[in-house]
Amino acid sequence: MCTETSCTTGGSAGTGLGRRALLGAALATPAALLAPAAVARAAGTQAASLPRLLVFTRTTGFRHASIETAVSTIQGMLAARGIGVDATEDPTVFTRRSLAAYDAVAFVNTTGDVLDGSQRTALERFVRGGGGWAGVHSAADTEYSNDFYTELLAGGRFLAHPLQQPGLIVREDERHRSTRHLGESWLVPFEEFYSFTSSVRGRSRVLLSIDESTYLQDPNTSNLPTGPENPLPTYPGVSGVMGDHPMAWTHRVGRGRSWYTALGHEIGMYYLPEFTNHLLGGLLTVLRHGVRNRS
Repeated sequence: MCTETSCTTGGSAGTGLGRRALLGAALATPAALLAPAAVARAAGTQAASLPRLLVFTRTTGFRHASIETAVSTIQGMLAARGIGVDATEDPTVFTRRSLAAYDAVAFVNTTGDVLDGSQRTALERFVRGGGGWAGVHSAADTEYSNDFYTELLAGGRFLAHPLQQPGLIVREDERHRSTRHLGESWLVPFEEFYSFTSSVRGRSRVLLSIDESTYLQDPNTSNLPTGPENPLPTYPGVSGVMGDHPMAWTHRVGRGRSWYTALGHEIGMYYLPEFTNHLLGGLLTVLRHGVRNRS
């Protein structure tokens, strides 16, 4: 469980990352409470052989109820594969020294501006130097004033979303480790489907898209009806219809790699094997890239 000042880790706490450890090694390790200072201490230790992921869940805007479930799911999946996970909401871990302990960083349902200038620089240096970055759902609703972060998303910035509903996800890449377990299509029973300011096709390798004929994009959060039945602010209306509507993608950023999925809003998603295997495949993608490429 994460708070604003503490975080939880799966795997061995207080250990650094072995650069060439095998990600497939089996290791069962209990979760332990890890204070932010311990994350920094872990960065200075080079003896351990575990690959390691930093999960970041800070929010300065809307906070998703699924965050704690997402963190525990990630910890469980990766610990079973011998991969350490530290989860935090403290942005002070974003220093060159602290990030040296990790192969990849995952922004999981973050919102708003969550890093300051030096922390943004540390993240950019980490990824461009060969580290991995993964974003889940509202990671696309984060760090709007950060040009490098927009590059991590291949320009796929959150625009709006309708009410939660079923929708048909289309597999576009049958070979990628985050999508090869899926059939040609997957009917998601209940989820919040993002629309983006532009399609990332041509700027990234698209892994999943959504069939817009299978759900209602409008009304959405930018054009909710006015009146007493709507207690939320009313914004200038835009349509969520994109035509070409990617929902997961990956691309190179410098020597690093980025992977993003728009899924992961609902708690129930983390109990669906279609989604958890998708998430696992994405995390392994950026972790393995970091092991091989980070200097």
